[in-house]
Amino acid sequence: MSNTKDQSAIKFTGQDDYNELCSHIHPDAYGEFQKLSNLFSSIVSKEGPDSFSNTMVVYNSMKKLVGVLACRSAEDKNDLYKALAQMLYFPRSINSELFIIAQDSRVRLFSKDDQQEQSVSDALVVTYVTPRDCIIFTVPYTIFQDNTVNFLFDDSWISCVHEDTLTPTKGPAGDMLELFYTFSHASTSGPLSPHEVLAFLKANDFNFEIINPNNMNSNHIALPIAM
Repeated sequence: MSNTKDQSAIKFTGQDDYNELCSHIHPDAYGEFQKLSNLFSSIVSKEGPDSFSNTMVVYNSMKKLVGVLACRSAEDKNDLYKALAQMLYFPRSINSELFIIAQDSRVRLFSKDDQQEQSVSDALVVTYVTPRDCIIFTVPYTIFQDNTVNFLFDDSWISCVHEDTLTPTKGPAGDMLELFYTFSHASTSGPLSPHEVLAFLKANDFNFEIINPNNMNSNHIALPIAM
């Protein structure tokens, strides 16, 4: 996935400011980013660069945590989109009001003064998706020789995409946002039950952990626990 800072980019001053900007999506959005960034750093530290699989945190129709899914390996860009679509059948099957996807990406960085492109950087992109809008947090990073990840927060930014700009005809961020839009705006839960989707994902080498299985049914709410 490629990503570019544009006119919709928003800077933030710290964790509290970040959470205020994202409060309509999650009460502790920065805490969710920290969990995913820690997971990302841990995997890269053990396995090296380009070892992180796209990872999705899924909530139910009442925004209660359900589980975490990691993508299978993909042969190319088209196969990656196919794999992400297969993953996205799970939040659709439970009428999810929020899913969060972390992706290892490449981004263009621009100078602060004249907005001229300066470089291309690796970045962790964390996207919070609801049926009404989504927030994309992009954090460039470098990797030291010992595989320690160094996040460049001074170069990070938030992009807010609302429902009227998230349609396939107006979407500013290309194919990936169109894919997220399609599965977050489905009129029904789809042809498969949550358990059927999970059985398919397991058979096709996706990794997942259902943290609160009762939350797969919106009539029961389990207490959320840490990832």
